[in-house]
Amino acid sequence: MFRKVVLLSGVAVSALAVFSVSAQAQGTLNENGEIVLKTITVTTPLRRASALERSTSSVTVIGEKDIEQSAAPDLQSLLKTYTGVTMTANGGQGATSGVSLRGFSSSQTLVLVNGVRMSSATSGTPNLSSIPLASIERIEIAKGGHSAQYGADAMGGIINIITKQGGACENGKSYCGSWTTGVTHPWGGFASGNISGKAENGIEYGLGASILGTQGYDFTTAPTENDRDGFLQGSVNLSLAKDVEWGRVYLDGLYTRGRNHYDGYNTTAPDSADTHNFSGRFGTRIDHSDDWFSTIELTSSLDKAKQFRASVDGDTFKTQRYGIFASTQKAFNTDKTQQIIVAGGEFYREKINGSSVSGDAYDEAHRNLSALFAQYSIDYAGLLIDAGLRYDHNQQFGDKVTYNIGASYEVVQDLILRSSYATGFRAPTFNDLYYPYSGNPDLKAEKSGSFEIGLNWQASQQTSFDLALYQNDVKDQIAWAPDPVTNVWHPFNIQKARIRGVEATVAHQFNDEWAVKASIDLRDPINRSDANYGNYLPNRDRFKATGEISYRPDEKLDLTARVLYGSSRYSDEANKNKLDSYITADFVALYAFDQQSQIKFSVENIFDKQYETAKGYRMPGRTMSLGFTRSF
Repeated sequence: MFRKVVLLSGVAVSALAVFSVSAQAQGTLNENGEIVLKTITVTTPLRRASALERSTSSVTVIGEKDIEQSAAPDLQSLLKTYTGVTMTANGGQGATSGVSLRGFSSSQTLVLVNGVRMSSATSGTPNLSSIPLASIERIEIAKGGHSAQYGADAMGGIINIITKQGGACENGKSYCGSWTTGVTHPWGGFASGNISGKAENGIEYGLGASILGTQGYDFTTAPTENDRDGFLQGSVNLSLAKDVEWGRVYLDGLYTRGRNHYDGYNTTAPDSADTHNFSGRFGTRIDHSDDWFSTIELTSSLDKAKQFRASVDGDTFKTQRYGIFASTQKAFNTDKTQQIIVAGGEFYREKINGSSVSGDAYDEAHRNLSALFAQYSIDYAGLLIDAGLRYDHNQQFGDKVTYNIGASYEVVQDLILRSSYATGFRAPTFNDLYYPYSGNPDLKAEKSGSFEIGLNWQASQQTSFDLALYQNDVKDQIAWAPDPVTNVWHPFNIQKARIRGVEATVAHQFNDEWAVKASIDLRDPINRSDANYGNYLPNRDRFKATGEISYRPDEKLDLTARVLYGSSRYSDEANKNKLDSYITADFVALYAFDQQSQIKFSVENIFDKQYETAKGYRMPGRTMSLGFTRSF
């Protein structure tokens, strides 16, 4: 099967290459009038600053401009168009949703906010709706196993959301910012504002707030409740930093509160939920010398959801997480080599407060997790090698050692080959271990091994191409099944899986006006468990393709059209139920009245395609948005 996938990918890549597709290269002019491409720095893959083009694993960066040119109303809709990403949602804005990487489940993909984990310790997944696009400065997606850097849950990769930061403004202003307001259809509205700058005493600050609401639509296909499922959310984000004589001190945080309505399983069951989410850190960097520094961070996060219906209470789940992270980084450079050593450790405590509908509490309500890690990198004559080792101790299930090794090599200028192998694991959640009458305290951690080989080619200043082939093997995957006697569902370590895939993205800038981009994502997610051996894993993309064209006739008008094709996917392990394939189209128009004022009109799912990514739940139909932004 994978041979077919590789063959198809080769045909598709060749077809894409004919059209020469990617975004305009960002750069500056040198003294000879030539464009010098900017070096993009990322921090997520190795938990330290590194050059994107020399990464030994596949990394995607989504910037503010990408968010601005997207018709997506929320984070999960934004991410679904990128290679390697699968989105599953139980409806529109505010609905339960999951984002996963390269065929892993959403609980096997680690989501961070400014490097701080934010997932629920009971469900194992994050509340993605709690992160408003208005608060995001950039997103870094590191695909493949990264447990050697981040520990548990990073089997499929990392999605690190970086909120808007402070700092000096352009043109020497003491402060700057913007405010945005607008309306949506189905009926709704949004408003946001942010301000940032650098005070005379050197403090860099950033502050933002947003509110959005929509009346929504009826999420479910079942006639349980025929009503609109609305969503209301408010958020605040803060960033402070100051350079001092011995280093730097910084603080950032994001708090959101939301209320979402959904269809209960019957007319008396809870059909609404109040959510509270927080993620924050306080840190300091100590500069020992020009090539040696240490970092200490205190971190905290909160995930709380309370279900209700009028006077009827449902489940309440609350996760609190407190931690400390410390590392030291030393560089050793000679005329021929550049070497970096990073070593450190982290400790965090997870505490839950929750109960089932019956009021029964969990057998255990907290656990401590600690880790030690080391990373080594050497760059010699165009060959870069990264290697890492990490030891994790989980109070509930014991110890785990993970590692990674990767290499990238610049064959010729701007053509870089990369390859990596990494192991990963996922810790059982509190629901897996201790959910009343159902949990299994004897569960083992899930394990994975991920291999990747790829290339990145900046063929010219206008054209770029990226290709990756990968294989992921998963063992001891946790599955829930009913007891044949009591019919009560319990979790077991039974599943094995192998996921093979190909990703390709190619882009081209024809001139100052026209640019195009396209990508394909082929995947073979196979269940290797005895009962369903050879079947496809449920709720996984098997083929996805995107195409994008942008037109900018002048400095005022910016038009973008985007098409997404998603193939059919199975919704059950027996492969008896299949969700249909779909095609959606989006359109975005940006018009700048002047340097400070801009209007944005966007339409998501222009042709009002009806489709599902989770069985029984409708995805949004045609959604329109009109917004006005004023900068100062």
